Amino acid sequence: MKEDIIYFTRNLQSPCSKAVSKRTDVKIVNPEEDYSEALANAKAAILDADDEQRPELVKALLKEKLPFALCGLAGETPDSLKRLCAAAKRRHIQVCWLGSWRYEWAMARLKETITSGVLGTIQQYKLTKPEGLGIFERLRDDDLLNWLASYGNDAATAHEEMEGVGYRLTATGSRGSATATVLGDGRNEFAIALCDETPRVVCQPSAPLEAEIGYLLFAIRTGRPWSMLGRIPN
Repeated sequence: MKEDIIYFTRNLQSPCSKAVSKRTDVKIVNPEEDYSEALANAKAAILDADDEQRPELVKALLKEKLPFALCGLAGETPDSLKRLCAAAKRRHIQVCWLGSWRYEWAMARLKETITSGVLGTIQQYKLTKPEGLGIFERLRDDDLLNWLASYGNDAATAHEEMEGVGYRLTATGSRGSATATVLGDGRNEFAIALCDETPRVVCQPSAPLEAEIGYLLFAIRTGRPWSMLGRIPN
């Protein structure tokens, strides 16, 4: 029976590699070496490659009908993602991307706050982020907003791009507002301001990839759908 979960990378210092290295249940494979035996024993794969090797590896994983996760989507286009989604559907395998904002500590705290009802009816989400980001960043935005609004909320959404800012999302409701900020140095900030209460701000370290990979491995081992991971758009 295939049991191995393999991780393809040449860069052992990448953010994804550092998260994977904390696990003992993932086999690290250099894509420059012969990986045919690793594929033969694999149950699923994580692919961390942004160069010319990625198309070859994706082709090999599809051929073996192995479910896999991509560490980011650098270099992809809407057309290439549609082709990848179609190929995965034909083979009845799950594919996803890693790097979702959902796993940042402050975003999870924002979700908890919204669903608790303390903000009242959510009237607006405002997303502030750096200028000039690409397809992967837009997918991350959509994934986050869809997740936060998964309870049928009809709140308006506003976007603002500013030079030199971090990534910040504010939910404004009838009873107050809450803001999650990714500070970019491994820390998150969560601020909440409710009517008739003193505003509160909490900072905390965040390790989103470790949490995300942990969820992925749990889903693989238990045969669950990858519903909390980034969907490849079709």
